[in-house]
Amino acid sequence: MTIENKKPSPKSPFPRGVQFTPVPNPLLAGLLEEIDDIAELKITLRVIWALHRKRSPLPYVTAQEVREDRSVAAMLGVIGDDLGRAVDSSLKLAVSRGTLLEIPATLATDSDEKRYLLNTEPVRAALVRKGVEIPELPERVAGPGVETQQAESRPELHQGVFKVYEENIGVMSPLIAESITAALQEHPEAEVVDAIRVAVEANARSWKYVTAVLKRWAVEGRDRRETDGKSERHSEANRSDEFIERYLERQRARGNR
Repeated sequence: MTIENKKPSPKSPFPRGVQFTPVPNPLLAGLLEEIDDIAELKITLRVIWALHRKRSPLPYVTAQEVREDRSVAAMLGVIGDDLGRAVDSSLKLAVSRGTLLEIPATLATDSDEKRYLLNTEPVRAALVRKGVEIPELPERVAGPGVETQQAESRPELHQGVFKVYEENIGVMSPLIAESITAALQEHPEAEVVDAIRVAVEANARSWKYVTAVLKRWAVEGRDRRETDGKSERHSEANRSDEFIERYLERQRARGNR
């Protein structure tokens, strides 16, 4: 019997503890079928990565930032003026496709460059609240098989929840708006509103706490009994909630503060 010496497998490009960047599902479905310019696809993905690293409530990048990104120059294989033209062309294609939003330089206070943002409904809603005029979404942005999903997740369908959140917890960032929209896919609107009220009554005004309340209700069910004439929400807010504390502790351990 012979023993074959197996060559060691190459190291994974994704080592333990690697971080992830969320990418909108339509980009990996219908839009991926439409994009036939590899530079546009690379620039779009790199811009999404850059936006995810921003800590601003309404993150954006400028064309200059993209041009100065060493990875962009390497993946496009061009430098100098050619790099600038390639970046500008790819950004223009992404904007015309509807994956990115282009905000005029006149609205920028810290740069003469145009701003580029991910063209999601929460971002558009945030810009509208700031009084920024934005173009209509091209019909092809949805792509095959995702029109229904986008229609169901449109924030304007759930303005009541957004209003309750902003009136009781605080200003809503695009990231929070996306989280609320996702929660509304799994929970009735009234239940999300009740969870916000529980968080307020518990003096824990954060979406993370609201999420924990919804998670508890999904796992253990809601106690609809009233105690000493007090409502369910009042008793929920005042009793020790070990489930929520454990959930929040796990989130903190993962770095989700």
